[in-house]
Amino acid sequence: MNDNNKLKKIRRIFAIQLTTKHKLKLIIPNNDSSDSIFELFINEMYNQLQQKLSKQNEQLLNETNGNSPLFIQKKQLQKDLDDFHILDKRQDARAIQQIIERVEHMAMFNTKSNINEIKSIVQSNKQCQSIIIPQPPPPPMQSISSSCSYRALCSELINRLNWPSDLFAPEYDRCFCKTCYPVTLPNVCQANIGNKYPIIIPRNWMKFGLKIDEVQAKVHQIWDKWAISYHGTLPNAALSMIKHRQICLPGDKLFDGTQLSIRSGHIPNQKSFFTSPTIRYAAQNHYATPLEFTSQIDKCVYTAKIVLRCRQMPDTFIIQNETLNNSQINGTDFCDIISDEQIEWKTDQRGTVIFDGLCVRLKKVFNVGNNTNNITDQIYSQQTNISN
Repeated sequence: MNDNNKLKKIRRIFAIQLTTKHKLKLIIPNNDSSDSIFELFINEMYNQLQQKLSKQNEQLLNETNGNSPLFIQKKQLQKDLDDFHILDKRQDARAIQQIIERVEHMAMFNTKSNINEIKSIVQSNKQCQSIIIPQPPPPPMQSISSSCSYRALCSELINRLNWPSDLFAPEYDRCFCKTCYPVTLPNVCQANIGNKYPIIIPRNWMKFGLKIDEVQAKVHQIWDKWAISYHGTLPNAALSMIKHRQICLPGDKLFDGTQLSIRSGHIPNQKSFFTSPTIRYAAQNHYATPLEFTSQIDKCVYTAKIVLRCRQMPDTFIIQNETLNNSQINGTDFCDIISDEQIEWKTDQRGTVIFDGLCVRLKKVFNVGNNTNNITDQIYSQQTNISN
């Protein structure tokens, strides 16, 4: 399926989802309806959504509570309209990819399968005057709530790092805490039609969006074809790679003047870059060393981990067994979605990995105000036994 046909299909499905979600008084065309009929339907849908937004704006003129149900509904409606407008303009490739993921996730969640089942449902009802599709739940890749306390804590940690703000793309921030990404949503999903690598959701992590080279993304079709993986590391190495816009291999000199070496406990003489499709493996202590963090928000001490989210060019990495001997020691796999035999990806090809997100996870150790005898021992114990 070429890009134009895919976007047309996504646009139709999104229009159906919005019609149902916002309870518009429209008859949804059959799947085999002509383009002209669908355009009439989409134009009317857009007009009704605009009218609904105008009405909500009038009702909110005297509303002072920014968390009222009507205000939240209006905010979501505005986002839906903005997203549909982005699809129509077809200019922002990264934003379009985010919307495609959102639409496909909603379709997949509704049918407990994938987007192809939506097509079969539509076709099986093509003799009917209209198609009734259940109201979709909040999308899996939903934006972070402004009231999310976990996001606030993670943001405080990022601010402490004092990294240049120009590196970040906050419009692509995503929170996967239990509030923002509840347990009812899937643990794994397929990002794109034709992308053979699934996305394993990083539950209990906060992802901060990073800016990337949009020319590179367009030329290599990164959002459509490149796999998502994770790389655990130290903050100084992460910053150097983000600034360099490429991977660092053992022996490279970092921006702070230090030389990247093979860390203790790793396989010697392996001058390669290692990632994993699951953050649970990439966040192991051998890769992502825990940091101590005392929050000024709630006065608690946390252990923090930093993991880079990557996009990797297909067929440029070796898929191999885990190298931490977890199965031999604990008798179980690191991840219940992907086996230990395929959990580690290895490459030495620069330019085949880009970084589009900085992931942070916090775990509370203790309250500063508590009686904390042997504080150093407690922190060390938490850092070396932290679970993923």
